[in-house]
Amino acid sequence: MNPAHPAVLLVEDDASIARFVTLALEGMPLNLVSCASAEQAQSLLQSQPFALLITDLMLPGASGVELIEWLRSSPQAGCSAVVFSAGVRADVALRLEQLQVWGVLRKPVSVAQLVDCVESVLAAQPAGSPAPASVQAAGADVPVDMQVDMQADVPADMPADGGPAAVSSYFGGDAALFHSYRASCLAQLPDDVALGENLLAARDAAALRRLAHNLKSVLRLLGHEQASGLAQTLEQACLASDWAGATDAWRQLGAALLGMLDGAGQRPRRG
Repeated sequence: MNPAHPAVLLVEDDASIARFVTLALEGMPLNLVSCASAEQAQSLLQSQPFALLITDLMLPGASGVELIEWLRSSPQAGCSAVVFSAGVRADVALRLEQLQVWGVLRKPVSVAQLVDCVESVLAAQPAGSPAPASVQAAGADVPVDMQVDMQADVPADMPADGGPAAVSSYFGGDAALFHSYRASCLAQLPDDVALGENLLAARDAAALRRLAHNLKSVLRLLGHEQASGLAQTLEQACLASDWAGATDAWRQLGAALLGMLDGAGQRPRRG
């Protein structure tokens, strides 16, 4: 780490999404630190100064909102916060405004949008300095596109396996970056499939919903729109406590994930 560079803390429990952020911000003059829970983030925030917190909302344990609430009452209250989430309800959006978050990045976001957001925040708030008054005043004078959900435009006709379209929409045309990210996701998928089967057997709707929430964004970044839709259906079924619907959605999603692994020659062997 370069001590002259600002520190950015990413709180993301999905390894594939964390990998995407790491790849997107690679080469920027900053020190990126990652963790998977609000509790781990609190420990890190107490151990060193951070210029920016980027956090998901749906986390194991305390939520991203609870983390930001804690942050605002801590010695690092001046640290800017950006929410990185697949969806924000109206009541949550109001609370985030009250907590003076810089903005909300809606998953899946493009590399360019993520980089632009981070660059804007760090330019306005040098590491170790309190947030400017204009930012603290509920986002006054903050660019409009930083105050609302931001999501890459996805072609309406993107096919189920829209690799080339995904490269264009989310990776700025950088095919090498896309394939690096895809390789890391494929390496993670067997664990995701096994986890989904275990959560289904345990009837753990909350954890299965969280897995579906994360897979929804990962699959869209990879251009698998139909599989992403299955993940969204699974998430909604878990939220509605519709176990029959959740079971059916997971069976379809699990088959789609195994199909991706088959296509890449990476399906795990049994026994």
